[in-house]
Amino acid sequence: MKRFFTGFMAAALIVSTFAGCGNSESSQGQGSSSEATGTSAPSSSADESGQADNGADEDIAQINILFWTLNTVPGDIDMVEEAINEITREKINTEINLEIVDMGSYAQQVNLRVSSNEKLDLMVTLPGDSAHFNSMTSQNQLMGISDLLTEYAPELLETVPEEWLSGTTIDGEIYSVTSYGDKATPLCFVCRTDILEQTGIDPESIQTADDFTQLFAKVKEVAPDMIPLCGGNRGFLTAPYMIDADGNFFSYEALGEGNNSIISILPGNGSTITNRYETDAYKATTDWAHSWYEAGYIDRDLANKDDTAESVIQANRGFGYFKLIGGGSLGAASVSQSVGYDMTVIELCESVIDTLLIRKFTWAVPQAATEPEAAVKFLNLLYTDEEIVNLITWGIEGVHYQTLEDGTIDFLEGQDASTCGYYLGDVTSILGNGFLAKVRAGQPANYREECLKLNQEATVSEFLGFGIDNTSVENTLTALTNVINEMRPSFSSGIEGSDQLDGFIEKLKAADVDSYVATMQEQLDAWLESNR
Repeated sequence: MKRFFTGFMAAALIVSTFAGCGNSESSQGQGSSSEATGTSAPSSSADESGQADNGADEDIAQINILFWTLNTVPGDIDMVEEAINEITREKINTEINLEIVDMGSYAQQVNLRVSSNEKLDLMVTLPGDSAHFNSMTSQNQLMGISDLLTEYAPELLETVPEEWLSGTTIDGEIYSVTSYGDKATPLCFVCRTDILEQTGIDPESIQTADDFTQLFAKVKEVAPDMIPLCGGNRGFLTAPYMIDADGNFFSYEALGEGNNSIISILPGNGSTITNRYETDAYKATTDWAHSWYEAGYIDRDLANKDDTAESVIQANRGFGYFKLIGGGSLGAASVSQSVGYDMTVIELCESVIDTLLIRKFTWAVPQAATEPEAAVKFLNLLYTDEEIVNLITWGIEGVHYQTLEDGTIDFLEGQDASTCGYYLGDVTSILGNGFLAKVRAGQPANYREECLKLNQEATVSEFLGFGIDNTSVENTLTALTNVINEMRPSFSSGIEGSDQLDGFIEKLKAADVDSYVATMQEQLDAWLESNR
């Protein structure tokens, strides 16, 4: 099914649709989030006086927390941090130190912190590169936390579905907790509504790569100084999606690997793993990208830049980009608020919840943590306590946002994303339990409940729960990753066409890609045998 909505106008249509379905939750506001998720604030073992028994005689634990934002790093971090600490001192005898960096430098920051063994107690893993769950576990950089979760985060374990937890489990040990937010994230194309209207092209007609070729050509006509297709992570299309020779977008099974994914199970191939870069689909995807690059439709600097697609749109230099969006077209208003322009969201593929999505954004305790118990106690709050979730997501009510009559929130009078002291954008798919977060204006008040419903009804991969174990092939993976980091950007950004793929594949084979694929196949076969 393919749906589309424009950003700021979408809310009225969505509310009308929900009302027509007999939904009566739209005026319940924040409180309905807890009912929808079946969670409540953690009990934290209180005594008869109502005070939490957290070892008041003990020193207060200090934990460093690192995550990223697609927006400008906010100025009021210390203020929000102190508001959170007022709660955590009482509930878990802990103070937090929030370290928020821009997305473009996040992987580098993680590498520096981990390699120098600098104190870092809690962090978010990335969809790709060296800060990905797979990469960090293969290098023994993450701490196993199964016992800590059982002792200090029982409410979290009751909140996050067991099958989601299995996606970050290796040999029976949980190494991180996936964010409890939108995993039902279909591939979408997001673009400036005003420019789209100038092209005269109906968004409903946009389905294939050929359709995008025509769209990008029109964009160059009506806005010649604008980049028709932006991207991120040195590529225009995120995993696990490719384009076939006929121009159809489709998803493959990446078994938890991210944008640098080596392995793939293509539709119709059962459980047979292939080297993604040797498939006809990757060749076709490369050719589509190269044709757009040659025509001047793709950002010419994409292969070398760390800028996100959102930042290019914000700077009024780009038209659109491909992105996995929580709730699909329901998320149009959120995207519009993040980039500062009314955006149209066009759904291209249905979402499948698989290990890749589970491992995309996860909360982990690095080996360098000095306070792992306190880190997991805070993690428990991040998945169960509405006040903590909304402070870290939106900031302080009355200072960084106001609550409207319908229960949604908006900037204070005279403020916007650039002037508000604490605005991360809608990061509810990342920061713990996003279903507890308040809803921004422009979306229906029951948006979180609707997104939760989409996640509960989404197709689940038959391989969900299978976790790649790279420990036996760590050196091979490092060699392969080096080749991919060197070669992939030229193909994923359109600079090179499929006629240059042979050199890429030869380097992968020299790095022993075939043995890596065979090892992954053995692991999958063993998992299937014991789980079917």
